[in-house]
Amino acid sequence: MPRKIKVVWVICCILIFFGFVVLANKREMDASREKRRTEAEDTQKRNEVAKQRLEQKKQFEAMMGKVQELIALKQYEEAAETASEALKLDPKNARAHTWWGLALARAGRIDEALDKFNLSSQLDPNQTQNYYYWGLVLIMKGDNEHAVDKFENALLLDPENSKVYASWGAALNNLERYDEAIKKLEEALAHNPKNENAYGVLVDAHFHKGQYQQAWEVIDRARKNQMEISPASLKRLSDASPEPR
Repeated sequence: MPRKIKVVWVICCILIFFGFVVLANKREMDASREKRRTEAEDTQKRNEVAKQRLEQKKQFEAMMGKVQELIALKQYEEAAETASEALKLDPKNARAHTWWGLALARAGRIDEALDKFNLSSQLDPNQTQNYYYWGLVLIMKGDNEHAVDKFENALLLDPENSKVYASWGAALNNLERYDEAIKKLEEALAHNPKNENAYGVLVDAHFHKGQYQQAWEVIDRARKNQMEISPASLKRLSDASPEPR
């Protein structure tokens, strides 16, 4: 091969080699830029989704606060409607179903309320509040047996909840299981000596057993803790047995 042709051939080989190197580097740089662009887009999308979720969460919490406010104002139908709207933002939120159930119960829609408590327990079986309200609504319906079951579930989750003990005692009192009722009511007062409802039901339970002296002793304890007993209970007890002096 002539020398000039050989030199040209070598130069062409070198140029082709470097051409491949340059092309490979360009492809790598393009791929790297595309990867960075894709990662940036993915990050932006994740940030937008996270921002949207945060806004939805804030909106949801604001609506749930409104539900509780409306219940306190005794605007129960509006509270139920607001809870329903809130659940569109978070359909599987157990707490929202509980508050929806409470609003429905206060509005007199008992069976609908019980459905909401049931659904709430399926979504999250570890809610003391849901079982507590569920039990109270069952008492409203006159189903004290099943109410006892709900209060028992509530106390498994919160063994020192005075309100649950008192409500359990009230259900037992309604079932005329007075000895059991007295025990639960005393447990309620052991956990909270200022549980006014517990004093009232305890007085009634002793009255129904004919234990008038014990009933007056409970009233004395209530008064020392500045708790009031309903005038109807006091009159009924006074008629049966005048207050000791």
